[in-house]
Amino acid sequence: MSVSPKLVRLAGLDVIEFPEKDPKALTVVCLHGYGADMRDLAPLAAELAVTRPVRWFFPDGPEVLDWGGKAWFPIDVASFEEAQRAGKPRDLSRAEPDGMADARAELRAVLGEIGAPAGSLVLMGFSQGAMMAVDLALRAEEKVAGVVILSGTLVDKATVEALAPKKKGLPFFQSHGSVDPILGFPQALALEKELKAAGWDGSLLRFEGGHGIAPEVVASLAAWLDAR
Repeated sequence: MSVSPKLVRLAGLDVIEFPEKDPKALTVVCLHGYGADMRDLAPLAAELAVTRPVRWFFPDGPEVLDWGGKAWFPIDVASFEEAQRAGKPRDLSRAEPDGMADARAELRAVLGEIGAPAGSLVLMGFSQGAMMAVDLALRAEEKVAGVVILSGTLVDKATVEALAPKKKGLPFFQSHGSVDPILGFPQALALEKELKAAGWDGSLLRFEGGHGIAPEVVASLAAWLDAR
């Protein structure tokens, strides 16, 4: 990619945009993880060897943390740290986390200002951002072009079971580290199982590692985006 990024303001959030004038371009909205910000994943726009035109957006989360990082919704950091020490990553499948509905509203407003047709929109995220990407896809009025779930987890299983079948056939790309200490691999498998049971089109790419994005994920994701 040779297009220079620019900083824009959409629905009250700062966003890094990599513009693309081609009307047939794919629009990818990429959401960072807890404690990062819009700059964290922006290098993917250049690192992913996508051959088709892509218009990229990397929004900043609305929650400002004590150390200056951003988030989509607050988490109980102490509970996550205790789960890590116990070797039992947190299970978020029982209910929607507090603050997720507010983040959903913020991101829907951002998507409204971007104005991309659902058929050319890919929702992508890492960790907490992946949770938001799935949530937005589940609740979208129309089926989006795809969802990218990088080191995500199953959130609010009952809602996934109720809404995912309504988006049967939706393409998804999922990756997860086999020894992820923050969002465990078994919960990633549980999410894959729910999406496949609902008729979504995709599978989980397992890599040997922790909470991150492995080189083999970058290569596979580029090919997946080219196929949208």
